[in-house]
Amino acid sequence: MSSLLSCGQAPSAPVQEVKMETPAVSKPVENITPTVDQQRRRAASEAICVAHNIPVYPNRNALFVAQEDSVTIRTKEEVVTRALALCFVELKSESADKTVLAAFEQQYQVMQFLTAAEKTFVLAEHPTPQDLANANWRAEGTHVMLWALGYVDSLSFPDAVCNVTADVDLISSFTATQFRDKAKLRSKKEILDQADLILRYDWACTSANLQQQGTPGNLNPEVVLERHVALNWLINYMNQAWDDVSPDT
Repeated sequence: MSSLLSCGQAPSAPVQEVKMETPAVSKPVENITPTVDQQRRRAASEAICVAHNIPVYPNRNALFVAQEDSVTIRTKEEVVTRALALCFVELKSESADKTVLAAFEQQYQVMQFLTAAEKTFVLAEHPTPQDLANANWRAEGTHVMLWALGYVDSLSFPDAVCNVTADVDLISSFTATQFRDKAKLRSKKEILDQADLILRYDWACTSANLQQQGTPGNLNPEVVLERHVALNWLINYMNQAWDDVSPDT
């Protein structure tokens, strides 16, 4: 299949003229006694934060991802279909030629994997600018899914948007069967480690916003938010479906 980016997406990716609203700090204070794996994960994440001059959450008994033995990671099939759905939504946000979208649908049969909200968006003849901007940011979710499936080696520090062209070209280089078969879902530990780290990045961004301070560590708040949503979905945070995932901090 030839490259699907005939719609003209630039490598630097998501359109940013419509800013997404930063959520309020919304996760209730837990006041828990963390498990060994939660303490280890927090310590590793905070070391990374400190290295980037990002403040850390002061309460030692709150702000944790769930303990490892209580988490059920999404299945490989779920992650594969979510990657394809998010990629399709992002392509639509680029006002892709209908032949581009039709080619993607023919290749991956993706319509069956879309949520109700996604289906409404991709079928809309004239989406609003806000809908287009929100959908354009789904590229960051696609990138996280590709990482979770082993197609992306690592999640870089979230100070810049992902390379959308590279991600779409990667997906489109495979048939649907090849994309599923070659994917290797990362371990629960790897995914939880990233979920914990992005939770701390998002808390730092949200806290700075509430205090009307500059974003710490050159973090890109929109990238952080999108990764947080994607990683919370991967770890089944509160058993929420994709359209309902809350990036609580």
